[in-house]
Amino acid sequence: MIPVRVSFAVDFSTDRTSNTRKAALWSLAARVAELRPKASKLDIAGALYARERLGTTAMGGGVALPHTVLTDEDASMIVVRRLERPVEFDAPDGMAVDTLVALMGGKHDIKWLRAALLRLGRLAQQGPLRHQLRTATTQDEVAAVLAALGLDVHTDQKFCVNARTVQAEGRAALGMTGRMQHSIALR
Repeated sequence: MIPVRVSFAVDFSTDRTSNTRKAALWSLAARVAELRPKASKLDIAGALYARERLGTTAMGGGVALPHTVLTDEDASMIVVRRLERPVEFDAPDGMAVDTLVALMGGKHDIKWLRAALLRLGRLAQQGPLRHQLRTATTQDEVAAVLAALGLDVHTDQKFCVNARTVQAEGRAALGMTGRMQHSIALR
């Protein structure tokens, strides 16, 4: 086993206009491009579309986990988008998706993807946490759910390159003290 530390910047926003899977992924790409100005919206959208063509990222229960790799210098992040209008994502349970939990990270550090997918996969089995995520109304509520899944998260709006820098305000809002770092063992 290889011990790994992965820290994720967290963003939460609402998509009020999308009514198809493609539109929701495009809107997601636009949001990521706002947060990562060096990243191209077209490249992000293309990567998200390509991943979705491999098979649905919907996990059921109204949640999908789209993910892709960004440029080398980008730190790992989780962007949660609430869809005001649920859209069809070919979910295993047939339920339309109203919450996108998107994983983004740099090419140099692919371990972020595996670590997050292992943790986020628990949402499929943990209905109460999934419900909390789907009904969250603030970025801090989203971050608290992700932390409950064992992810090291921070809500730094600047999305700093040093992803382990956690603002004291974010920790206090989550009711946590000290550093929010978890060792994640990968096989």
